[in-house]
Amino acid sequence: MKNPQTPAPPRSRRRRAGAWLTLILAGAVTAGLFYYLAHATTWDDWARLYQGLALGFLLAYLACFLGSMLLKALRYRLLLAASSQEKPPPFAGLVAVTFVSNLFVDLLPARSGSLAYIVFLNRKLAVGLPACFSSFAFSFIFDLIGMLPLFFLAIVLHGLAAGQQAPLLWVLLGVLAVIALLALYLLEKVLAVIAGVAQWLAPRLPGKAGQWAMRAAAELAAMALDVGRVKSRGVYGRVLWVSVAIRALKYMGLYILVTGLAAQWPAQAAQLSFPVVLFALIAAEATASLPISGIAGFGAYEGVMMATLRGAGLAPTQAALIPFGLHLMTQVIDYSLGALALVALSLIKPRESDHEKQV
Repeated sequence: MKNPQTPAPPRSRRRRAGAWLTLILAGAVTAGLFYYLAHATTWDDWARLYQGLALGFLLAYLACFLGSMLLKALRYRLLLAASSQEKPPPFAGLVAVTFVSNLFVDLLPARSGSLAYIVFLNRKLAVGLPACFSSFAFSFIFDLIGMLPLFFLAIVLHGLAAGQQAPLLWVLLGVLAVIALLALYLLEKVLAVIAGVAQWLAPRLPGKAGQWAMRAAAELAAMALDVGRVKSRGVYGRVLWVSVAIRALKYMGLYILVTGLAAQWPAQAAQLSFPVVLFALIAAEATASLPISGIAGFGAYEGVMMATLRGAGLAPTQAALIPFGLHLMTQVIDYSLGALALVALSLIKPRESDHEKQV
């Protein structure tokens, strides 16, 4: 019997210390953002920013946003239909899970909130873990692949407008493409190797640790088989086109919203070309994926976008208002629709799992 007074092992203490350090740094980034905004803007600036946003811009953004979310749910359905899942869950349930996952992505750092998709899909819609993981992993990879054509377009248009190319951007595009293609090719193999290692360790570990390792090995092996099954079903082409459409709708909606927020400054708004805004959005989104990007995503996202807009010629106040105003508005929409989807999921009767059917 374990003594309840036994101190936590050093690794556990280090993990907790690391989590606290990450939280403190994220809080510092967010605090720094609000400190800067408090000195660079006034309440009147914020009132004019939102009062100057025409309803048409907001409605156009909402149409693009809702379209991208429906396409995400469609991509999940395509991948689940090609997986080991005998019957994909209803489309309405997938739409709700998509909005809930989007809510947690915004709340938690480093995109860790996207794992909510696996949790809700497995617990609420009774989809097996292998199918949950394969659809999640392929969606994540194709999100990156779907961004590449738009990033390519932004680099080309930016180079034409500036009269010179940016070699570092081409290198970054190449690195992202290699990472995405390697992940697509190696995913099944990596899972199989990890499953083999867990299976080898299982009989060598004591008690429950060995049982957990054996269970993990079985789940990982099943995930590897499911990834291979999806690969063999020939869905890559359809998933790729849907992924590109998702990214296109997302960035088009954000560009429309940025244009609407900047419309009260016609001279400055004319400098916000699609390539400039697209580059700012991609850079800000990539930065927001870091563990210390800020609390609920507020911090590094705005900082990177501010720097890009300042480089495009906007005044400091305008460059501060637009990124934070954009981020705040989109977050409010994400949280509101995500909360509604969470309520809708609670009203959906859980599906009977395949295991329960066999019993």
